[in-house]
Amino acid sequence: MKIYVLLPGKIKPKVLAGAQEEYAKRLKGLGVEVVEYKAEKGSSRTPEQTKQAESARIFKLLKEGDYLVACDERGQKIQTLEMADLIKASRCGDFPLAGKRRMVVVIGGALGLAESVRDRADAVWALSSLVMAGGVARIVLLEGLYRAITVVDGHPYHNE
Repeated sequence: MKIYVLLPGKIKPKVLAGAQEEYAKRLKGLGVEVVEYKAEKGSSRTPEQTKQAESARIFKLLKEGDYLVACDERGQKIQTLEMADLIKASRCGDFPLAGKRRMVVVIGGALGLAESVRDRADAVWALSSLVMAGGVARIVLLEGLYRAITVVDGHPYHNE
């Protein structure tokens, strides 16, 4: 099963771009594709209208049969070994990913995710109890996925 990570726009602050590129490169070699979708810019719209416009972009990237994970501070705290179990399930077609074609993990833009994305999600993960800048959340997610995959693969990275 292919794993996709959907990230809003370009990473900010730009100083974090190198870390994102490094983990995206590592993950690509492990079957994970990192995709940046166009983030909505601030405008005369309300925050909810902005989030809805961004959710429309996210939904266009989804396919029927996707297992969607939304990253949101109000979600369930996810631990490395829990993430590793989900990676194992994705590889074996086991519950909760049985019958799913792809696992898609999405981070929202500056205003977070619309409720429609949370409602569509099969799982909602909190990457931390803290509210994080988008760039930091991206690095936390990418490193966490990389670490979970290395646990599944028996790679020593997790013990470094």
